[in-house]
Amino acid sequence: MHDGRMDLPRLENLAGAFALSTGRRLERAVEEATGLGPAEAAALVALRNFADGGRQDLLRDALQLSQPGVVRVVDRLVQRGLVERRRGAAADRREVQVAMTGAGREAVATALDARAEVLDRALAPLADGDRRRLEALLERLLAASTTDRASARSICRLCDGPACGHPDRCPVTQAVA
Repeated sequence: MHDGRMDLPRLENLAGAFALSTGRRLERAVEEATGLGPAEAAALVALRNFADGGRQDLLRDALQLSQPGVVRVVDRLVQRGLVERRRGAAADRREVQVAMTGAGREAVATALDARAEVLDRALAPLADGDRRRLEALLERLLAASTTDRASARSICRLCDGPACGHPDRCPVTQAVA
């Protein structure tokens, strides 16, 4: 504290360090459990949460990749048998849709289990009351970070939608609504 005010640079630094270290542990855990890189795992979870059977370009927002980048990610998932590409309806045969296979759904479950283990360990030092306070703060921060559907897709690209209470209790979905 300086002059009764919180030391914001320190808070920002601590928040950034926690976010980076936890994010890297999440990526490593998911990769070890599934053999998928961060973009492939996020694509599968995004498909499960909001894009399964939808247009391939829905993944562009979530993954924050160019169209060629999304095509390469989907190519890798197709090669592993985790998704299938389908042509759009007769009205627009150029449209490409992406659907998960059974193996893709299994990979999502494995990825989310690995993610949950990392987060359980990261939050283990907090007592129940601290967890409830952190939950409320994170809800506010996530809602404030959500500017539109594209940002929502990106924020939730590796979320466990049912655990968050999507759509009714999800702060990101509610911020878009």
